[in-house]
Amino acid sequence: MFFRKIISRSGGKEYAYLKLIENYREGSKVKQRVIANLGNMENLTPEKVENLIEGLARVCGISRRPARVEARRILRYGEVLVLHHLWRILDIPGALDGITGGKKGGGELSLLLELMTINQVIKPPNKQVISDWCRCLYLPDLEGKELLEQHFYRALEQVAEIKDALAGALFHRLSALIPVDTGITYAWQVNAVLEAAPAGPPNLSFYSRYLLEEPAVEKNVQFLLLVSGNGMPLDHYLLPEVAGEGFWRAVTNRIHEGYGARRVIFAGDRRVPTNPYLEVPVALGLPYLIRRSVEEIWNGRVDQEEPGPATGFVQVDQDLWFKEMGADGIRRLICYSPQAAREKIASFREHLSALEGQLQELQRKGGLSAEAPVLRDDLCREFFNWHVDRSTGEFRYRRREDRIAREEKCAGMLVLETNVPEVGGAELVRAYLDMKLLGRGCREIRSFEHRPRQYYQELSLTGNLVVCVLALLLERVMERLLAGAGLKLTARQALALLEEVQMAINRVDGVEMKSVTPLQRIHQEILRVLGINNLQQEIG
Repeated sequence: MFFRKIISRSGGKEYAYLKLIENYREGSKVKQRVIANLGNMENLTPEKVENLIEGLARVCGISRRPARVEARRILRYGEVLVLHHLWRILDIPGALDGITGGKKGGGELSLLLELMTINQVIKPPNKQVISDWCRCLYLPDLEGKELLEQHFYRALEQVAEIKDALAGALFHRLSALIPVDTGITYAWQVNAVLEAAPAGPPNLSFYSRYLLEEPAVEKNVQFLLLVSGNGMPLDHYLLPEVAGEGFWRAVTNRIHEGYGARRVIFAGDRRVPTNPYLEVPVALGLPYLIRRSVEEIWNGRVDQEEPGPATGFVQVDQDLWFKEMGADGIRRLICYSPQAAREKIASFREHLSALEGQLQELQRKGGLSAEAPVLRDDLCREFFNWHVDRSTGEFRYRRREDRIAREEKCAGMLVLETNVPEVGGAELVRAYLDMKLLGRGCREIRSFEHRPRQYYQELSLTGNLVVCVLALLLERVMERLLAGAGLKLTARQALALLEEVQMAINRVDGVEMKSVTPLQRIHQEILRVLGINNLQQEIG
């Protein structure tokens, strides 16, 4: 049991009342009910409060000696509370129950999926298995639960089986909460890494480890992240090893039918040499928005031009401009950031100076060591030539000024290419940069649990990607709510601040008590904006 202060407003005045609350369990859910109303707090003077405490102690036969306090644990609470609240706002438990019909333990599945999503959002730096990590969280639904590693990887398999139905259900729930523009929908290609599984049980014998074939290395993963026109993550499509014409057209049809998209645009970075996937939609003439190499497209001295209407540039935001070029239905958007150019050039010159200092040291010493680290540096190989005179052993080097000039000329530039005629250039630039930012959040996919090789397969990988999309969705919904209230914080910044809000578990005279660490003003503001009011400080 615990006390809760209730605020009510009437006639322009604010009143505070005190109630005694009790937690109770109904099925798998923890609920609360009012045990007693103690009236207006204005009437509860310190003397009256002390008399109440004395009377309660006397009736219960408890001596009023100094309390014996034993500190037990500190649990993560602030960011967990917010993510749990967003989970409920999107009614993900309801979506799972509606799909499974309760036959696959919808309540248990929701809890396991929520824990994995929180883990993907928080990204704890250690590689602890989630069945151990979740013990450092305060979440009422976890009380009395013993979650083992097999519960989590079986949940991943269950989620993989209902992936499409869950994406559809969440799309309808999201659309009822905030506007979701799917007229133009993007399929952004992500090159990600599934982290190595956490270490397995230490008591496995050598032969058990060998026969189970523990996956000890990271796994490269390529998939399409489906993003609405206004930047909301909706779904994913795992890319097969060979993605031919049939795959790309099938994905296009599924997005048209499932999300009512008028236009599906495949997007990504075509510069990556190990990335052949985007070549297919480009060759097929499907709508695309890709990043191209600056050197092969643009040779103008943009760094010497003043961005503005006079030079053909259009401003996208405070420090980003673009100029549109193109012919034969292919549009090229030459983007330029003066601030980024200055920062990159300064960093580049600093690195070159350090490399040249090391080359001068080799020259001073006379002679050349093939093991010299500077000679293995990629930038050194690209921007310097060196030579050893065999007769004298003299080491010489020279700067490749043409390469250096080209590098500085292209600093701060980004070249996009598209065959989409009806979307404005500024909108395409914003969409690309926003998707790039969104894609960074899923470049590392959590593995969650040690599991034998037979569970390390495409089905389970689909479950991991579902968790990844859910994590991105919670962050984006949170950012929309913060921005809507005028709070200039990203989801990452807000969650980092809320890490300071923790749950202290203490034992007072043999009775376990929970208390929330003091809230700062910024914590209260974030919670208020997200709809979390009257956070109880003491929990019995």
